[in-house]
Amino acid sequence: MLHRLCLLSLLSFTTAQAQVKTVFETDSNQTASYEACNTYYRNLCEQFRRVPDLPGMAPLYFSIGKSDGLRDIMVLQVNSPLGKKADLRPSILINNAIHAGEPEGVDASMALARDILANAKRWKHLLTHYRLFIIAQYNVDGIERRGCCSRANQDGPDEYGFRASARNLDLNRDFIKADSRNAETFIRFFTRIDARIFVDNHTSNGADYPYTLTYFGTHPAKLSGAERQTMKGLCSALDSVLPRRGWPVVPYVETRREVPDSGINGFFDGGRYATGFAALHHCLGFTVETHMLKPFPQRVRATYAFMEALLEQLNQSNMVLPMEPQASDWQVFSWKQANSTQDSLFFSGYRAAYKQSKVTGQQRLYYDRTQAWQKRIPFHNTWIPVDSMRMPKAYLISPAWREVIERLEWNGVQGETITKAETMRLGASYIEHHEAGRNPYEGHFLHQHTRVRDTVLTIQVQPGWVKYTVTPRNSRFLSQVMHPEASDSYFNWNFFDAILQQKEWYSAYVFEEKAEAFLAANPAVKAQFETRRAADPAFASDGFAQLYWIYRQSPWYERTNNLYPVFREE
Repeated sequence: MLHRLCLLSLLSFTTAQAQVKTVFETDSNQTASYEACNTYYRNLCEQFRRVPDLPGMAPLYFSIGKSDGLRDIMVLQVNSPLGKKADLRPSILINNAIHAGEPEGVDASMALARDILANAKRWKHLLTHYRLFIIAQYNVDGIERRGCCSRANQDGPDEYGFRASARNLDLNRDFIKADSRNAETFIRFFTRIDARIFVDNHTSNGADYPYTLTYFGTHPAKLSGAERQTMKGLCSALDSVLPRRGWPVVPYVETRREVPDSGINGFFDGGRYATGFAALHHCLGFTVETHMLKPFPQRVRATYAFMEALLEQLNQSNMVLPMEPQASDWQVFSWKQANSTQDSLFFSGYRAAYKQSKVTGQQRLYYDRTQAWQKRIPFHNTWIPVDSMRMPKAYLISPAWREVIERLEWNGVQGETITKAETMRLGASYIEHHEAGRNPYEGHFLHQHTRVRDTVLTIQVQPGWVKYTVTPRNSRFLSQVMHPEASDSYFNWNFFDAILQQKEWYSAYVFEEKAEAFLAANPAVKAQFETRRAADPAFASDGFAQLYWIYRQSPWYERTNNLYPVFREE
């Protein structure tokens, strides 16, 4: 039944007549190449030199910057105002081909942009009150690595791009660390237009089930009250409208165990991901995931249907987006899934079973599509705060850490450069514990389980240091990147690893006499030393460990070792 309903809506995008046709509309198992996509949008702008019924607006196609391969990343603004007047309307941003082998959004957006322009009267509220931007293809270097076979578990198109970027990075893990030139280009543009709604189009991996269309939005736990209410309203409308149009929809299927019968987890999006990054900037994010095993034409139509339904909600004259973030002295930087709390959702699935593999001779999973089922399954979507912090008045950082300063600038966090030396009492942190990744992950050995010890130090702040005043707008972002214990902090992404290596040491035969004299001059330290030796036999039998313990208490030990070089004005 689900397939029949979906196929009924494959007949056409809209009834609008238009001269410009997409590659997909000519051959439904083809997706647009980089050149074909650019040619299409330029022709579209030529056809619609003015937005019908809105004479003060026109579509505009332009480059927002370069990729790592030095290709232009192109954007269509559907409704750019003519002239140089300031445009303060809130922005909607649609992103396509962040994974270039998942191209449905590319072709769906091409058709959607044309259909909106051809039916501008229908979309008048949206076009008048919002700016609508479409990133034609984000991973443009991956788009150019076209082939048939890199996604072994995907049904079409005939050729498509490659998942990774020119630097072999997954760009949907690169928003915080921003190793790629693509990410720098994206972040600068995203913050410049101050996007309030963000859509990122994907194709799923994982289990088999009847649904073509799944999605998730920024998790409510990461949003303020007004943002949460707006997100709830949008999701409720989508979940109601899309099934009536032949597109049954469920949350993105991330199974608890191997198959959906076991229940699914709500996706909790960290700042490395598109929607998690959007939330740090008070933007409501949506990730669309169409099912890999459904035919490519069906997936394109489903993506089109989702974007159309979402824009329709914004096209309603009573739709108001929360514009300014609410001030808060505290920010949560860590959450955990509440495993004891679960909801349920109505789900349609296929019978999962196991049989002997003809390849390996071992048991293998398969789904029997002739045996469909419908029932309620567990839905684990509750995340609770674990750690929070009172935000300081400001952060201060030395110009030595230029990679961090650059990324703060890209993200629109404005800093004030110190021009006069000053001695200040500032909040500081020592890294007490971290676990470095054993395997490379997106070009890094990502830290986790980080713990810090907070203190107050007298710091010589020099000219060239940068001070970042905390505001309601940047507070959420700063809490996630500047606090070392946050999962996607700049510390955990290895930007400060140099502080973890002790630079000065000693020769034991030289330090022995100094250690003896130091203990004699500091009876309190000597008492601690003797207590430790008495309580810890392993320590008492290890001459190196004892001498190093004394060294760390002594004035010869470097106090900057493990000192996190971001300071807080409390």
